[in-house]
This record gives sequence, structure tokens and C-alpha cells, in this order.
Amino acid sequence: MLFRSLRIAKKMTEIEINQLNKISLFLDSISNRMIEDIKVIINEDYGLHEKYSKGDIEFYEFELFEDGYRINFYPMDSEHNQLGLKKTLPEYPNGFLRDEDLDIDENYYDFDNEPDMDRMDEFYIELSKKVVDWFNICWKEAGGLNLKNKYSISIHDTDKLFDLTNQKWIKYE
Repeated sequence: MLFRSLRIAKKMTEIEINQLNKISLFLDSISNRMIEDIKVIINEDYGLHEKYSKGDIEFYEFELFEDGYRINFYPMDSEHNQLGLKKTLPEYPNGFLRDEDLDIDENYYDFDNEPDMDRMDEFYIELSKKVVDWFNICWKEAGGLNLKNKYSISIHDTDKLFDLTNQKWIKYE
């Protein structure tokens, strides 16, 4: 873990590290809300569309949208069709990052400067990891590890998927 922190510190500036810390504090402050939302979902309030039933569900997926950082829940069938929708933290409809004005100031970056762009990319990569780690802690607190069904959290428009059931990153297929 220390090696990873040193690697991040080399690429990211103090401003970026401080912003990640500020976001972490905010995430900690809303953990109980996320835990409650997860408990509602695991108690079978899946947001199923009327034409589907529980028997149609093959697996369950939370999806992190990096534009604003919001997380939606979808019960899925065997062909990866969304059978419903349940929003988490609905008090942040545009995502907590956007609604709480926690995004990093883009005026800080020169978009024609490759090192600046690399640092900004690293910031958002680390932020996504931090959000998934935070969500996983909330998942465990909500009792998610006691479930037998297949649950995961993916990052929208990427091949990154964290298997909540087996507690490991896997390649999305």
C-alpha cells in the first residue's frame, strides 16, 4: 500500500491529493445513506419493470457513472438486459461529485500539456477506485457478503468490473 501511495504522489500534485482526501471525507459522511440504499435493494426492492418478475433475474449489477459519480442498480437477465432500475443516493441526481461541487477545478490544467493531462487522468482513475472501494465497504456493512446471488459493480463504458460476491476485480465480458 505504501508503494502505491508513493507512486500516486509522484504523478499527482498536492492539489489533486487534497481533493481526493476531501472527496473521501464526503464519502465517509454519506456511507450510512449508501448502506441503507443497499439494504433496500438486497431486501428485494430491485426496481423491476412491470413485465418482469424475480424469476427473470440472472444477476445484479451496480454501475458507477463517472460523469458526476452516481451509482445505479440493475437486475439483469442472462443476456445482460436490464430488467429494471433502482437509483442509489437519489438526493444527488447528477452524482455526488457534481451536486456537491467536489470535482477538481479544470482551470488548473493546461489541456495542451501532456503531463497535466496524465495527472488529471490519474486523478480520475484513483477517484473511481476510491469510490468502488468505498462502495464495497458499504456493501459489506449492509450484509452483502451473506448473499448467494451474483452481484457486481462496474464502471460505465469500461471493461472494469468488481465482483462483489467474490471480492475481486474481473474482466467484463
